[in-house]
Amino acid sequence: MTQHNRDIAIDESVKELDTFCIDLLRDLVATPSITGQEQRAQSRVRQRLSEMGLEVDSWCPERADLEAHPAFSDDGFPLGDRPVVVARWRGTDPEARSLILNGHIDVVPPGDETAWTDGPWSGAVRHDRLWGRGACDMKGGLAAALTAVAALQKLDIRPRGDVLIESVIGEETGGAGTLATLIRGYRADAALILEPTRMAICPIGAGALSFRLHVRGRAAHGSVRLEGISAVEKFHKLMVAVEALERRRHAGFHHRFFEPSTLVAPISIGKVQAGDWPSTVPETLIAEGRYGILPGENTGSAREQFENAIAQAASHDDWMRAKPPRVEWFEGQFESGETPSDAAIIGELILAHAGVCGRQSRIHGVPYGSDLRLFTNNGGMHAVLYGPGDVRVAHSLDEFVPLDEVRGSAKVVARVIASWCGTS
Repeated sequence: MTQHNRDIAIDESVKELDTFCIDLLRDLVATPSITGQEQRAQSRVRQRLSEMGLEVDSWCPERADLEAHPAFSDDGFPLGDRPVVVARWRGTDPEARSLILNGHIDVVPPGDETAWTDGPWSGAVRHDRLWGRGACDMKGGLAAALTAVAALQKLDIRPRGDVLIESVIGEETGGAGTLATLIRGYRADAALILEPTRMAICPIGAGALSFRLHVRGRAAHGSVRLEGISAVEKFHKLMVAVEALERRRHAGFHHRFFEPSTLVAPISIGKVQAGDWPSTVPETLIAEGRYGILPGENTGSAREQFENAIAQAASHDDWMRAKPPRVEWFEGQFESGETPSDAAIIGELILAHAGVCGRQSRIHGVPYGSDLRLFTNNGGMHAVLYGPGDVRVAHSLDEFVPLDEVRGSAKVVARVIASWCGTS
């Protein structure tokens, strides 16, 4: 069979598995798997992989297994009962190139469930979109990976090199699941992470660090507020300094895979808690946020820039000079990650995408942290983000994934498996 005929057969096989793909995705979305509560969904994934005849390894990493690793992020969630699932489709030639297909099963909380059109766990299909929490981020990509392997199996195509499917936990808060796979020894010659990129090829990602800012004031009755020192008012001064820092950091940043106007490493405050009584001047404020890390930037020097900006702003205020605010780094600490643009796996993706879609894929970086950096920085592997869905609807109300992108991603991934790993 020529490569052209093989690729046509692969596309047709994916098409014939449309019901398999959509039913799988609906089942995954209908099984809630908020970070820390991934057990039931992982059981469903494990069952599906076993039914496909793959060698399945499922284990629950312990904190003691991970905490000594320099890439470990202490997200505060307990470990020990949350399984990581890795399935191996064993190739026929141990010397042939191998490939990891990686996806995270955990999702962020849905917020007000009554505000969803169909409910966050519906898996409803309308207008050729599948709706629900995690449909986009990133169960659509995980379903595409399983469908790609199933399509090749249906054609009785066997890879020469191993294919590993990884369904991991804890990605949203630091990557405990993928780190666990690396510590357990899972490696390949390249990795595809099926994050929602709208089927763009994304070999580079920014990083993000979680911070907590503690600001002190002095309490007083609200009727005589000038007798007190408001922690909220002091925080506002610090926010002005943080916004200026964000502008300075981007003014000198240029990268071929990012548009000049892109906010690559945003600094965002996500949570603020202040005071303890409506008619009392607040004496404490705690703000939690996300500090973006530029591609290639050292996280230690980035932290230092932030701490210096806070200290400098405080030095211009008599109260904060005496009672300086405190910066605490916690939870998710995502480094940036990058795969060279001339990596062979990128070339394979370019060819497969063009063959399926009839056009060149966009190649660009992403402004968010992901497990890509664990593969590139800690696993010594080339890794690329590529998958269905738009990150702009991830984590949002009425999250959805376009089913044509899920189908297209499955075809591309199946073609990449065949070309990268080779076929028997």
